[in-house]
Amino acid sequence: MSDAFRFAVMGDCHFVGPKYVAAADRGEDYRRYHWMVENLWPRALAEIREAGPAFLVQLGDFADWSCGEARQPGGMREAMDTLANGSGCPVWLAKGNHEREAAFRDMAMPMLRERLLALQGGKGRPLTAPYYAFSHSDSRFIVVHDRDLRPGSPQVDWLEAELRGAQQSAAHTFLFSHAPLFTVGRPFFTHKPMLDVTLWLLDRWRVDAFFCGHTHNQAATLHRNVRNPLLQLKSALIGFPQSPLVPLHEARPSAISRDSYDYYWGFVEDCAPSWLLVTVDGQRVQVEWRLLGRGDCGVLEWSEAGRVNCVRRPSWPSRIGLGAAELNDVQEARLFLSGYKCLDREKQVRLNGELIGVTPTLTGFQSRAFIPVPPDKLGKLAVENEVVVENPRGERMLLGAFYLEARLRDGRLARSTVSQEAYATCGEWDDWRSPILRHVPPGQEIRVKGLMF
Repeated sequence: MSDAFRFAVMGDCHFVGPKYVAAADRGEDYRRYHWMVENLWPRALAEIREAGPAFLVQLGDFADWSCGEARQPGGMREAMDTLANGSGCPVWLAKGNHEREAAFRDMAMPMLRERLLALQGGKGRPLTAPYYAFSHSDSRFIVVHDRDLRPGSPQVDWLEAELRGAQQSAAHTFLFSHAPLFTVGRPFFTHKPMLDVTLWLLDRWRVDAFFCGHTHNQAATLHRNVRNPLLQLKSALIGFPQSPLVPLHEARPSAISRDSYDYYWGFVEDCAPSWLLVTVDGQRVQVEWRLLGRGDCGVLEWSEAGRVNCVRRPSWPSRIGLGAAELNDVQEARLFLSGYKCLDREKQVRLNGELIGVTPTLTGFQSRAFIPVPPDKLGKLAVENEVVVENPRGERMLLGAFYLEARLRDGRLARSTVSQEAYATCGEWDDWRSPILRHVPPGQEIRVKGLMF
């Protein structure tokens, strides 16, 4: 039996810094991410160092495109050095969509190439593309490049060979990517070609766990729509530790059938910065979800891939609803919504028949967008609510994840149920065959019913 070891996994962390971003380019994302670099990175890396893993796998978007093409190599180098020095262990990197191709090739790949050659005794495939595999003890670690994983790509044959070889000779196989396979809480925010190719391979070859980021959500789900059930673990360091935890199922519809997977936990982006600690001890594997500053809030274990035991679930904050009498105590309210390609700000939004504003710009199905309910419209809130979004110019877009939040006089925050549909005014997302898709003709209003407090 091989010796037990640990490894850490960290998702999106988006390094930015004033040395690499011109003052004129320091917008909202820069300010958010810079605060997190200054305040979260040191805490997370100190926690990882204390845990003493053999290595850290970072799942991409460790640097950020806002550094600009010319300045990103410097920012990427500082990010890599900070991760390695802060964690006290070797760092393996996946390429995210925010790492420029040239910068990743020139800064990250030489380090990865040198480490791979050292592990392989100077032999093995030359690292000419941002996907690779390595072994530690009797486990195999496979890092893919999500945007290049598509039918006809050389990476497909390479991945199949790696999975086949790992199943034949490795005790455990761990797969890593920037983008997820299953978009449980941020619909369609991944690459469909990657999903199609990888599901075909995972029908044939098993892996212990698939680690990914990109959506900025936290989630642990076991997917049963492949022959070998797949544990997908989403991670992101970015967020605000002081924010209240918002469970994924309270603020997002599931883009895939809920009958196709087991849901262990999930939290919306920005509210739960965290990382993962994995212990491999013979046949037994344990994954700890380490919420920053709060320790291991979720724990999964298995001795056979696909047969996962949830040892500990994170505590769900109790959702507060409203009765008819409590509606009089509402002091402020917001309507949250998400979407893609929603750019036309002429789309009026009505709550229970009353105009409350217009749609904000929605481009990435993020969780932060909302419309404040005007104070003089708070009386229109009801136990059951309807929202209507006009689309007079026939914009081709997708909207979803509608829900209401209301703050009461005593400070409590009540949340309605979240809409379980995504409304598309074109066929752009049809290939996903998602059960939540609803088509609305361009120009016709979108009507969302049943937002229940």
